[in-house]
Amino acid sequence: MGTEMNHSFASSISGLCTLLEQPAGPQKVFVGLDGFVDEIIHVVDVRFSSDSYQRIPTIQGYADRIARGSGMSTNIELVSQQIKMGGNGPILANALLNYSVDVTYMGAVGFPELDPAFHALSRCGSIICLSPPAETDALEFNDGKIIASKLTALNAVTWENIRSHCTFPQLIELFDECNYLVFSNWSMILGMNQIWEEFLKTVAPGIHTSGKTVFFDLADPEKRTKEDLQIALSHIASFTKAGFRVTLSMNLKEACEISEALGKVIPDYQTAETKDLLYFLSVKLGIYCIVIHLTDRACCLHNGSFYEVPGPYCREPKLTTGAGDNFNAGFLYGMIQEFSFVDCLYLGCATSGFYVRNARSPVIQELIGFLTLWKENPNL
Repeated sequence: MGTEMNHSFASSISGLCTLLEQPAGPQKVFVGLDGFVDEIIHVVDVRFSSDSYQRIPTIQGYADRIARGSGMSTNIELVSQQIKMGGNGPILANALLNYSVDVTYMGAVGFPELDPAFHALSRCGSIICLSPPAETDALEFNDGKIIASKLTALNAVTWENIRSHCTFPQLIELFDECNYLVFSNWSMILGMNQIWEEFLKTVAPGIHTSGKTVFFDLADPEKRTKEDLQIALSHIASFTKAGFRVTLSMNLKEACEISEALGKVIPDYQTAETKDLLYFLSVKLGIYCIVIHLTDRACCLHNGSFYEVPGPYCREPKLTTGAGDNFNAGFLYGMIQEFSFVDCLYLGCATSGFYVRNARSPVIQELIGFLTLWKENPNL
Protein backbone atom coordinates (compact mmCIF):
# COMPACT_ATOMS: atom_id res chain seq x y z
CA MET A 1 0.00 0.00 0.00
CA GLY A 2 1.12 3.57 -0.66
CA THR A 3 1.37 6.15 2.15
CA GLU A 4 -2.00 7.75 1.35
CA MET A 5 -3.69 4.33 1.07
CA ASN A 6 -2.09 3.24 4.35
CA HIS A 7 -3.49 6.30 6.11
CA SER A 8 -6.96 5.78 4.66
CA PHE A 9 -6.87 2.08 5.56
CA ALA A 10 -5.71 2.72 9.13
CA SER A 11 -8.30 5.45 9.61
CA SER A 12 -11.10 3.22 8.31
CA ILE A 13 -10.11 0.32 10.56
CA SER A 14 -9.77 2.57 13.64
CA GLY A 15 -13.23 4.00 13.01
CA LEU A 16 -14.69 0.55 12.52
CA CYS A 17 -13.20 -0.69 15.80
CA THR A 18 -14.76 2.28 17.59
CA LEU A 19 -18.16 1.44 16.08
CA LEU A 20 -17.85 -2.20 17.12
CA GLU A 21 -17.18 -1.18 20.73
CA GLN A 22 -20.65 0.38 20.89
CA PRO A 23 -23.61 -1.73 22.06
CA ALA A 24 -25.36 -3.35 19.10
CA GLY A 25 -29.03 -2.73 18.50
CA PRO A 26 -31.33 -5.77 18.63
CA GLN A 27 -32.25 -7.27 15.28
CA LYS A 28 -33.87 -10.55 14.32
CA VAL A 29 -32.49 -12.47 11.35
CA PHE A 30 -33.95 -15.48 9.55
CA VAL A 31 -31.38 -17.86 7.99
CA GLY A 32 -31.97 -21.00 5.90
CA LEU A 33 -32.30 -23.49 4.37
CA ASP A 34 -29.43 -25.95 4.00
CA GLY A 35 -27.38 -28.03 6.44
CA PHE A 36 -24.35 -30.30 6.07
CA VAL A 37 -22.04 -32.36 8.20
CA ASP A 38 -18.59 -31.49 6.80
CA GLU A 39 -15.54 -33.74 6.94
CA ILE A 40 -12.44 -31.59 6.37
CA ILE A 41 -9.77 -33.58 4.52
CA HIS A 42 -6.13 -33.25 3.48
CA VAL A 43 -4.74 -35.17 0.50
CA VAL A 44 -1.42 -36.93 1.07
CA ASP A 45 1.48 -36.22 -1.30
CA VAL A 46 4.26 -38.14 0.49
CA ARG A 47 3.80 -40.45 3.50
CA PHE A 48 6.82 -40.55 5.88
CA SER A 49 5.44 -42.56 8.80
CA SER A 50 2.16 -43.55 10.41
CA ASP A 51 1.76 -40.05 11.84
CA SER A 52 3.81 -37.94 9.42
CA TYR A 53 3.09 -36.91 5.85
CA GLN A 54 3.39 -34.05 3.38
CA ARG A 55 0.08 -32.89 1.93
CA ILE A 56 -0.61 -31.89 -1.66
CA PRO A 57 -0.70 -28.10 -1.30
CA THR A 58 -2.66 -27.01 -4.40
CA ILE A 59 -5.65 -28.05 -6.46
CA GLN A 60 -3.42 -28.13 -9.54
CA GLY A 61 -1.09 -30.54 -7.76
CA TYR A 62 -4.05 -32.77 -6.93
CA ALA A 63 -5.29 -32.58 -10.53
CA ASP A 64 -1.82 -33.57 -11.77
CA ARG A 65 -1.74 -36.55 -9.39
CA ILE A 66 -5.12 -37.76 -10.67
CA ALA A 67 -4.16 -37.17 -14.30
CA ARG A 68 -1.08 -39.36 -13.94
CA GLY A 69 -3.40 -42.27 -13.16
CA SER A 70 -5.31 -41.95 -16.43
CA GLY A 71 -5.32 -45.25 -18.31
CA MET A 72 -3.65 -47.07 -15.40
CA SER A 73 -5.31 -46.26 -11.99
CA THR A 74 -3.84 -44.70 -8.90
CA ASN A 75 -4.28 -44.50 -5.13
CA ILE A 76 -5.20 -41.29 -3.31
CA GLU A 77 -4.80 -41.15 0.47
CA LEU A 78 -7.18 -38.87 2.35
CA VAL A 79 -6.62 -37.80 5.96
CA SER A 80 -9.58 -36.51 7.96
CA GLN A 81 -8.82 -33.34 9.90
CA GLN A 82 -12.17 -32.77 11.60
CA ILE A 83 -15.89 -33.38 11.31
CA LYS A 84 -17.93 -30.24 11.82
CA MET A 85 -21.13 -28.38 11.23
CA GLY A 86 -21.37 -27.30 7.61
CA GLY A 87 -23.57 -25.69 5.02
CA ASN A 88 -23.73 -22.07 3.90
CA GLY A 89 -26.67 -21.26 6.14
CA PRO A 90 -25.47 -22.87 9.39
CA ILE A 91 -21.94 -21.46 9.12
CA LEU A 92 -23.30 -17.97 8.44
CA ALA A 93 -25.84 -18.31 11.26
CA ASN A 94 -23.17 -19.47 13.70
CA ALA A 95 -21.00 -16.46 12.86
CA LEU A 96 -23.94 -14.11 13.44
CA LEU A 97 -24.68 -15.83 16.76
CA ASN A 98 -21.07 -15.13 17.79
CA TYR A 99 -21.88 -11.46 17.18
CA SER A 100 -24.93 -11.79 19.50
CA VAL A 101 -27.50 -11.54 16.68
CA ASP A 102 -30.93 -13.09 17.35
CA VAL A 103 -31.18 -15.83 14.69
CA THR A 104 -34.09 -18.00 13.61
CA TYR A 105 -32.85 -21.02 11.63
CA MET A 106 -34.89 -23.24 9.32
CA GLY A 107 -33.30 -26.02 7.32
CA ALA A 108 -31.67 -29.43 7.01
CA VAL A 109 -30.11 -29.48 10.46
CA GLY A 110 -31.69 -32.66 11.82
CA PHE A 111 -35.03 -34.40 12.08
CA PRO A 112 -37.08 -34.53 14.18
CA GLU A 113 -34.58 -32.74 16.44
CA LEU A 114 -31.35 -30.81 15.96
CA ASP A 115 -28.46 -33.06 14.88
CA PRO A 116 -25.62 -33.07 17.48
CA ALA A 117 -23.21 -31.67 14.85
CA PHE A 118 -25.26 -28.46 14.94
CA HIS A 119 -25.07 -27.94 18.71
CA ALA A 120 -23.77 -24.39 18.15
CA LEU A 121 -27.13 -23.48 16.62
CA SER A 122 -28.91 -24.30 19.88
CA ARG A 123 -28.18 -20.64 20.69
CA CYS A 124 -30.75 -19.63 18.04
CA GLY A 125 -33.91 -17.99 19.25
CA SER A 126 -35.89 -20.51 17.21
CA ILE A 127 -35.00 -23.58 15.10
CA ILE A 128 -37.21 -25.38 12.58
CA CYS A 129 -35.69 -28.74 11.62
CA LEU A 130 -36.82 -29.79 8.13
CA SER A 131 -34.67 -32.87 7.49
CA PRO A 132 -31.42 -34.65 8.38
CA PRO A 133 -28.31 -32.83 7.11
CA ALA A 134 -26.57 -33.59 3.85
CA GLU A 135 -22.91 -34.69 3.91
CA THR A 136 -19.76 -33.15 2.46
CA ASP A 137 -16.15 -34.21 2.00
CA ALA A 138 -14.17 -30.96 1.80
CA LEU A 139 -10.70 -31.47 0.34
CA GLU A 140 -8.67 -28.47 1.52
CA PHE A 141 -5.74 -26.94 -0.35
CA ASN A 142 -3.80 -23.72 0.12
CA ASP A 143 -5.35 -22.24 -3.03
CA GLY A 144 -8.93 -23.39 -2.52
CA LYS A 145 -11.07 -26.43 -1.85
CA ILE A 146 -12.90 -29.23 -3.61
CA ILE A 147 -16.36 -29.88 -2.18
CA ALA A 148 -17.73 -33.39 -2.76
CA SER A 149 -21.30 -33.57 -1.46
CA LYS A 150 -23.99 -36.18 -0.91
CA LEU A 151 -27.22 -34.24 -1.27
CA THR A 152 -30.10 -36.71 -0.88
CA ALA A 153 -31.23 -35.21 2.44
CA LEU A 154 -31.79 -31.82 0.78
CA ASN A 155 -34.56 -33.31 -1.38
CA ALA A 156 -36.75 -32.85 1.70
CA VAL A 157 -36.21 -29.07 1.71
CA THR A 158 -39.39 -28.20 -0.16
CA TRP A 159 -42.26 -25.76 0.17
CA GLU A 160 -44.56 -28.66 1.04
CA ASN A 161 -42.28 -29.71 3.90
CA ILE A 162 -42.03 -26.15 5.18
CA ARG A 163 -45.84 -25.95 5.14
CA SER A 164 -46.04 -29.23 7.06
CA HIS A 165 -44.01 -27.60 9.85
CA CYS A 166 -45.64 -24.15 9.83
CA THR A 167 -49.14 -22.81 9.21
CA PHE A 168 -49.52 -19.68 7.08
CA PRO A 169 -50.11 -17.50 10.17
CA GLN A 170 -46.94 -18.93 11.74
CA LEU A 171 -44.91 -18.27 8.59
CA ILE A 172 -46.20 -14.72 8.32
CA GLU A 173 -45.39 -14.06 11.99
CA LEU A 174 -41.93 -15.64 11.63
CA PHE A 175 -40.92 -13.55 8.62
CA ASP A 176 -42.66 -10.38 9.75
CA GLU A 177 -40.69 -10.22 12.99
CA CYS A 178 -37.32 -10.67 11.21
CA ASN A 179 -35.71 -7.55 9.73
CA TYR A 180 -33.25 -9.57 7.65
CA LEU A 181 -33.90 -12.78 5.70
CA VAL A 182 -31.01 -14.91 4.43
CA PHE A 183 -31.45 -17.59 1.77
CA SER A 184 -28.32 -19.66 1.19
CA ASN A 185 -27.25 -22.44 -1.16
CA TRP A 186 -29.79 -22.28 -3.97
CA SER A 187 -27.43 -24.43 -6.07
CA MET A 188 -27.84 -27.54 -3.91
CA ILE A 189 -31.49 -27.13 -2.93
CA LEU A 190 -33.53 -28.14 -5.96
CA GLY A 191 -36.77 -26.99 -4.34
CA MET A 192 -35.59 -23.41 -3.73
CA ASN A 193 -37.12 -21.88 -6.87
CA GLN A 194 -40.55 -23.14 -5.83
CA ILE A 195 -39.95 -22.02 -2.24
CA TRP A 196 -39.23 -18.47 -3.41
CA GLU A 197 -42.17 -18.48 -5.81
CA GLU A 198 -44.59 -19.61 -3.09
CA PHE A 199 -43.07 -17.25 -0.53
CA LEU A 200 -43.59 -14.28 -2.86
CA LYS A 201 -47.10 -15.40 -3.74
CA THR A 202 -48.46 -16.39 -0.32
CA VAL A 203 -46.27 -14.99 2.48
CA ALA A 204 -44.82 -11.69 1.27
CA PRO A 205 -48.26 -10.05 0.81
CA GLY A 206 -48.96 -10.66 4.50
CA ILE A 207 -45.80 -9.06 5.94
CA HIS A 208 -44.39 -5.55 6.11
CA THR A 209 -41.65 -5.67 3.46
CA SER A 210 -40.57 -2.03 3.61
CA GLY A 211 -37.12 -1.76 5.19
CA LYS A 212 -36.61 -5.52 5.26
CA THR A 213 -33.45 -6.86 3.64
CA VAL A 214 -33.27 -10.21 1.84
CA PHE A 215 -29.70 -11.51 1.48
CA PHE A 216 -28.99 -14.16 -1.16
CA ASP A 217 -25.99 -16.45 -1.58
CA LEU A 218 -26.71 -18.82 -4.46
CA ALA A 219 -23.46 -20.80 -3.96
CA ASP A 220 -21.66 -22.28 -6.96
CA PRO A 221 -24.35 -22.62 -9.69
CA GLU A 222 -22.13 -24.38 -12.26
CA LYS A 223 -23.95 -27.72 -12.17
CA ARG A 224 -27.45 -26.22 -12.44
CA THR A 225 -29.00 -25.56 -15.84
CA LYS A 226 -28.94 -22.09 -17.32
CA GLU A 227 -32.76 -22.12 -17.35
CA ASP A 228 -32.98 -22.93 -13.62
CA LEU A 229 -30.50 -20.16 -12.81
CA GLN A 230 -32.43 -17.66 -14.90
CA ILE A 231 -35.61 -18.54 -13.03
CA ALA A 232 -33.82 -18.06 -9.70
CA LEU A 233 -32.52 -14.66 -10.79
CA SER A 234 -36.00 -13.61 -11.91
CA HIS A 235 -37.32 -14.51 -8.46
CA ILE A 236 -34.53 -12.48 -6.82
CA ALA A 237 -35.56 -9.49 -8.93
CA SER A 238 -39.17 -10.10 -7.87
CA PHE A 239 -38.21 -9.70 -4.20
CA THR A 240 -37.32 -6.08 -5.05
CA LYS A 241 -40.70 -5.60 -6.73
CA ALA A 242 -42.31 -6.98 -3.54
CA GLY A 243 -40.70 -4.14 -1.56
CA PHE A 244 -37.60 -5.84 -0.10
CA ARG A 245 -34.08 -4.43 -0.16
CA VAL A 246 -32.23 -7.23 -1.94
CA THR A 247 -28.52 -8.02 -1.59
CA LEU A 248 -26.76 -10.70 -3.65
CA SER A 249 -23.31 -11.91 -2.58
CA MET A 250 -20.95 -13.99 -4.76
CA ASN A 251 -17.35 -15.00 -5.22
CA LEU A 252 -15.73 -14.17 -8.58
CA LYS A 253 -16.51 -17.51 -10.21
CA GLU A 254 -20.15 -17.30 -9.16
CA ALA A 255 -20.39 -13.70 -10.39
CA CYS A 256 -19.07 -14.77 -13.80
CA GLU A 257 -21.47 -17.72 -14.06
CA ILE A 258 -24.45 -15.58 -13.06
CA SER A 259 -23.43 -12.84 -15.50
CA GLU A 260 -23.14 -15.38 -18.32
CA ALA A 261 -26.64 -16.68 -17.54
CA LEU A 262 -27.84 -13.10 -18.04
CA GLY A 263 -26.12 -12.78 -21.41
CA LYS A 264 -22.64 -11.45 -20.72
CA VAL A 265 -19.71 -13.00 -22.63
CA ILE A 266 -16.72 -13.66 -20.34
CA PRO A 267 -13.72 -15.20 -22.14
CA ASP A 268 -11.64 -15.72 -18.98
CA TYR A 269 -13.01 -15.79 -15.43
CA GLN A 270 -9.54 -15.17 -13.93
CA THR A 271 -9.21 -11.79 -15.64
CA ALA A 272 -12.85 -10.67 -15.37
CA GLU A 273 -13.18 -7.13 -13.99
CA THR A 274 -15.25 -7.10 -10.81
CA LYS A 275 -16.41 -3.51 -11.32
CA ASP A 276 -17.64 -4.35 -14.81
CA LEU A 277 -19.47 -7.42 -13.50
CA LEU A 278 -21.15 -5.43 -10.74
CA TYR A 279 -22.43 -2.74 -13.08
CA PHE A 280 -23.69 -5.36 -15.54
CA LEU A 281 -25.53 -7.29 -12.81
CA SER A 282 -26.96 -4.08 -11.37
CA VAL A 283 -28.53 -3.17 -14.72
CA LYS A 284 -29.86 -6.70 -15.26
CA LEU A 285 -31.22 -7.33 -11.75
CA GLY A 286 -32.04 -3.86 -10.42
CA ILE A 287 -31.41 -4.82 -6.79
CA TYR A 288 -30.29 -2.85 -3.71
CA CYS A 289 -26.71 -4.13 -3.35
CA ILE A 290 -24.44 -6.57 -5.18
CA VAL A 291 -21.27 -7.94 -3.56
CA ILE A 292 -18.25 -9.84 -4.90
CA HIS A 293 -15.71 -11.26 -2.44
CA LEU A 294 -12.28 -12.55 -3.45
CA THR A 295 -9.36 -13.97 -1.47
CA ASP A 296 -7.47 -10.64 -1.45
CA ARG A 297 -10.23 -8.01 -1.64
CA ALA A 298 -13.97 -7.41 -1.75
CA CYS A 299 -16.23 -4.94 -3.52
CA CYS A 300 -19.87 -3.98 -3.84
CA LEU A 301 -22.19 -1.73 -5.80
CA HIS A 302 -25.07 0.20 -4.26
CA ASN A 303 -27.19 2.83 -5.97
CA GLY A 304 -24.59 3.26 -8.71
CA SER A 305 -21.68 3.74 -6.29
CA PHE A 306 -18.77 1.29 -6.35
CA TYR A 307 -16.83 0.41 -3.19
CA GLU A 308 -13.73 -1.78 -2.86
CA VAL A 309 -11.42 -2.67 0.03
CA PRO A 310 -8.35 -4.90 0.39
CA GLY A 311 -8.57 -8.16 2.29
CA PRO A 312 -6.12 -9.85 4.67
CA TYR A 313 -4.95 -12.53 2.24
CA CYS A 314 -3.77 -15.75 3.92
CA ARG A 315 -1.23 -17.88 2.02
CA GLU A 316 -1.58 -20.96 4.23
CA PRO A 317 -5.12 -21.03 5.65
CA LYS A 318 -6.07 -23.51 8.35
CA LEU A 319 -9.58 -23.80 6.91
CA THR A 320 -11.19 -22.32 3.79
CA THR A 321 -14.51 -24.21 3.77
CA GLY A 322 -16.90 -21.60 5.17
CA ALA A 323 -14.70 -18.56 4.44
CA GLY A 324 -17.28 -17.06 2.08
CA ASP A 325 -20.08 -17.67 4.59
CA ASN A 326 -18.07 -15.85 7.26
CA PHE A 327 -17.51 -12.97 4.84
CA ASN A 328 -21.27 -12.83 4.29
CA ALA A 329 -21.91 -12.87 8.04
CA GLY A 330 -19.51 -9.98 8.60
CA PHE A 331 -20.92 -7.95 5.72
CA LEU A 332 -24.48 -8.63 6.87
CA TYR A 333 -23.64 -7.68 10.46
CA GLY A 334 -22.43 -4.34 9.14
CA MET A 335 -25.72 -3.89 7.30
CA ILE A 336 -27.65 -4.80 10.46
CA GLN A 337 -25.75 -2.13 12.38
CA GLU A 338 -26.30 0.37 9.54
CA PHE A 339 -22.58 0.84 8.94
CA SER A 340 -21.25 2.28 5.67
CA PHE A 341 -20.73 -0.13 2.78
CA VAL A 342 -16.95 0.31 3.13
CA ASP A 343 -17.23 -0.77 6.77
CA CYS A 344 -19.47 -3.68 5.76
CA LEU A 345 -16.80 -4.86 3.31
CA TYR A 346 -14.04 -4.55 5.91
CA LEU A 347 -16.18 -6.47 8.41
CA GLY A 348 -16.72 -9.22 5.89
CA CYS A 349 -13.01 -9.45 5.05
CA ALA A 350 -11.97 -9.41 8.71
CA THR A 351 -14.51 -12.04 9.77
CA SER A 352 -13.35 -14.30 6.94
CA GLY A 353 -9.69 -13.47 7.59
CA PHE A 354 -9.96 -14.50 11.23
CA TYR A 355 -11.84 -17.68 10.27
CA VAL A 356 -9.31 -19.02 7.75
CA ARG A 357 -6.46 -18.43 10.22
CA ASN A 358 -8.17 -19.91 13.28
CA ALA A 359 -10.65 -22.43 11.78
CA ARG A 360 -13.52 -20.82 13.70
CA SER A 361 -15.65 -17.69 13.67
CA PRO A 362 -14.68 -14.80 15.96
CA VAL A 363 -16.65 -13.11 18.70
CA ILE A 364 -16.75 -9.31 18.66
CA GLN A 365 -13.72 -8.75 20.89
CA GLU A 366 -11.67 -11.20 18.80
CA LEU A 367 -12.82 -9.39 15.66
CA ILE A 368 -11.68 -6.06 17.12
CA GLY A 369 -8.35 -7.63 18.05
CA PHE A 370 -7.91 -8.98 14.52
CA LEU A 371 -8.80 -5.62 12.97
CA THR A 372 -6.26 -3.89 15.23
CA LEU A 373 -3.57 -6.38 14.24
CA TRP A 374 -4.48 -5.94 10.57
CA LYS A 375 -4.27 -2.15 10.91
CA GLU A 376 -0.76 -2.45 12.35
CA ASN A 377 0.24 -5.02 9.72
CA PRO A 378 -1.59 -4.17 6.46
CA ASN A 379 0.12 -7.06 4.66
CA LEU A 380 -1.00 -9.51 7.34
